[in-house]
Amino acid sequence: MKNTKKILTSNILWISLFTLLAVVSICVILIKFSENKTGKTAKIYSDNKLVRTVILNKDDEFTVENGDNYNIVRIKNGKISVVEANCKNQICVKQGETDRSLLPIVCVPNGLVIKVDDGDKKIDIDAEL
Repeated sequence: MKNTKKILTSNILWISLFTLLAVVSICVILIKFSENKTGKTAKIYSDNKLVRTVILNKDDEFTVENGDNYNIVRIKNGKISVVEANCKNQICVKQGETDRSLLPIVCVPNGLVIKVDDGDKKIDIDAEL
């Protein structure tokens, strides 16, 4: 009878330990998941000066001016793009939307650079941009 009590106590101890471990693991996963919901950010530079940092999970539209030059930047559905610019070549507008850090949006004539920040994510690439 004493051995049965000892085994039962041991089993209860192990079950409690595994339950506690599972609860802690679930809590850590939920905390990490909620941190990712804050979304990616993008840094907007004009003439190599940081002029604005934006969160991509909030829709917005604004103008970045640099002297007589301007770019209208739109954030929609978690992606950022230049929708209008007064430069000749319109490459920044044609580049379209992005939510990745691999290739920044650049408007050379207006001195605009938009870099998406993926946070802690590391992207393996063959060459740096």
